[in-house]
Amino acid sequence: MSEKKGMMGWFSKRREETVRIGSRSHGLVVLDAVTELDLALIAMGRGDHVDAMKCIERLMISEREADKIEDRLCADVSGGELSVQEREDLIHFIRKMDQIANWSKEGAIHIQLLKETNALVPENIWREIGMMSAELIPAVKHLVKVVENMDSGSTETIKNIEAVYDQEKIIDGLYFSCIKQVHLSPMDPRAVMLTRELIFSLEMAADTCKTCADTVSIMMVARRM
Repeated sequence: MSEKKGMMGWFSKRREETVRIGSRSHGLVVLDAVTELDLALIAMGRGDHVDAMKCIERLMISEREADKIEDRLCADVSGGELSVQEREDLIHFIRKMDQIANWSKEGAIHIQLLKETNALVPENIWREIGMMSAELIPAVKHLVKVVENMDSGSTETIKNIEAVYDQEKIIDGLYFSCIKQVHLSPMDPRAVMLTRELIFSLEMAADTCKTCADTVSIMMVARRM
């Protein structure tokens, strides 16, 4: 099978081109959600709850938009001329990408709860969590580049997949550091619980980035000549 007829040729037809463009748009909206979560954490760290809540409001809008694009994309893939396996692979990738925005929303909810319950979180803890969210942003950016390069060649795609893996490892290390700092802190049990859930949301968002990259990697191997 030639490369054009394989995965890299999926987007040569009009419907598949629509899916590729839609996937990139989806990725950018997911990136917006992740970015707003990072900005909310920065605001919480400096004690600016008003700005943090504004970031969360924008995050929620991005998450809802991501859901809408996900639905449209899955409908486009289902109605295209791809094989059953190709459709399943792409839908799996799209849905996993959307889960990154969902986990960002989950993290935002716990920030809201920390604010609404007046739970006291030390500045160093906010800083540690912010380091995780800062590393999540480039992971999503590399996923967007994976989508952009799927129809132009495998070299750039593989490069960005590996970059996603690198970011996930960095975040994984920061996760354990954050959890340790939380348990060593003087926070009350409620603050510890909510902060742990926030950190877990970031860890799961990073793991989902890796799963997205894994899906594309598997598709490429399966269709390699």
